[in-house]
Amino acid sequence: MSIKRLTSLSILAAIASGAAATAAADRHIGIDAVDGRLTTFNYQSGVGYLNTQRVFTNIFDADLFFTDDNGTNMPGGTLATPGAVGFNILGSLLVWDSGLQNFVSTDHTINISAGPASVDTADGFVAGFGTNVRDEISHPDNSAQWGRHHTHFGYTLNGPEGTPSDGIYLLNLEWWYEAGDGNPVSYDTSLPFWTVFGLNVDDTDLLNTAQWVRDNVVPAPGAAAILGLAALAGVRRRR
Repeated sequence: MSIKRLTSLSILAAIASGAAATAAADRHIGIDAVDGRLTTFNYQSGVGYLNTQRVFTNIFDADLFFTDDNGTNMPGGTLATPGAVGFNILGSLLVWDSGLQNFVSTDHTINISAGPASVDTADGFVAGFGTNVRDEISHPDNSAQWGRHHTHFGYTLNGPEGTPSDGIYLLNLEWWYEAGDGNPVSYDTSLPFWTVFGLNVDDTDLLNTAQWVRDNVVPAPGAAAILGLAALAGVRRRR
């Protein structure tokens, strides 16, 4: 896959923002409540929040077409309990077209699962589902975990007839919070965020494409760029 190369400084910036040099997948998405809104961060286990981030990277297993990254993570005490954190899918799955140097629509889908619950991407918005924030019921002997959400949702890439095609895929999501019984606290839904998935692609290509999303999609592009991206989303991937 040929992707327009970014400068060394751009690649280093992508690495510094949370993508590891030896493994381009972000293990976790940090979620914090900032000014009453769920906010996404790069997150490192044992360290915590690194910096605000709205573009993350992920790599599918080459044989199973599955990954359980990026998981959510946060310190205990971050969110009010009882409650749940969940997601919505904000648009159809897209795939990188190296000829157009942009993302276009695809006949592939991603299934997102946790336990018995699952949803698939479709043409447009899809309501997701949530999992509980840890509390005194789930962790009665470990109060340090109360108010923490740490769930590794499963992501499976599916082709229209089974085996999916290699490539770089873009998924647009948001996080929401739902208070449980007796909990008066609420948080606004997060700003949209994006995960750039790779299947059998070079790590550098994945990092370059994630940086392209940061530069061209986040923050929201101007009206002309939006129209251009929408038009390209209607173009089927060239096989």
